[in-house]
Amino acid sequence: MKHYLLILALFFFLSSNAQSIVQHKNYTMTDRFAPERYSKMKKIQKQLENVNIYDLTYKSFDNTKVKGFLLLPTEEDKKYPVIIFNRGGNGSYGMVNDQYIIAFLSKIASRGFVIIGSQLRGSEGSEGVDEFGGKDIDDVMALFDIIDSIKIADSTKIAQMGWSRGGITNFQLLKRTKKIRTTINIAGPSNILKIKRKEMFTVYQNRIRNYALDSIYYSNKVSPIFQIDSIVNKKESFLFLHGDQDEKVALFNSEELYQKTLENKYKSKFIIFENSDHSIFDQFQKLINDIVSWLDEELT
Repeated sequence: MKHYLLILALFFFLSSNAQSIVQHKNYTMTDRFAPERYSKMKKIQKQLENVNIYDLTYKSFDNTKVKGFLLLPTEEDKKYPVIIFNRGGNGSYGMVNDQYIIAFLSKIASRGFVIIGSQLRGSEGSEGVDEFGGKDIDDVMALFDIIDSIKIADSTKIAQMGWSRGGITNFQLLKRTKKIRTTINIAGPSNILKIKRKEMFTVYQNRIRNYALDSIYYSNKVSPIFQIDSIVNKKESFLFLHGDQDEKVALFNSEELYQKTLENKYKSKFIIFENSDHSIFDQFQKLINDIVSWLDEELT
């Protein structure tokens, strides 16, 4: 009997120090941080006491294995609004990393939101090849089924938030679903052909399907400014956030999108962060407060 109890105690000890894995029908959730490390992080970052952070592995529409991430409030006695976070970058560059989760996403989730996002196909740990405005949009669309399976997620209150390239994803999704009630666009492009960084045209050649056949036509197919007339939820609302010293995606991009949404009779707001660059890192807390304030207003 003593031998049995010793084995049982050892089992629970090992279990408590191992990362948990939860298997659902269409996806797997794994603790992003080992419990011991996470416990130490909580002592430094108080918001982590209110958030559980997971890595996702799920199947996209064509059975491609894709990685993602999920942040859940720890209290499970009510339902929370949902934010789909659309990442920037391309391929493995710009993946949502630990620093980004701790400094930004967890601080929003701790204020009462479920946050979910895709690392997209073609990134580290995911199968397939990344595309702009192609199969990557299907990778994000697949998240809606996961949202429906999360008990504390209120699937009637879904927002999306995209940063940089994530703005392209934002406007592509708005042509595909009415489930998104409000969109937050951070430093996102309006017309990708107006981006002045030469290296981006190599990215477009590699990432936009059929780009070589007609670069202007297929660039316009993914550029957000040309998608606004095709938004299916006519009650959509928009918050645009941009640093006025952004050298990667210039301020006029958000200005154009803001004006176009107003012309199309959408509720829209534009906040400029003075003396901030593409990362808005120096004004992160203001950025978070502005985002949460908007979501509290739009998802009530």
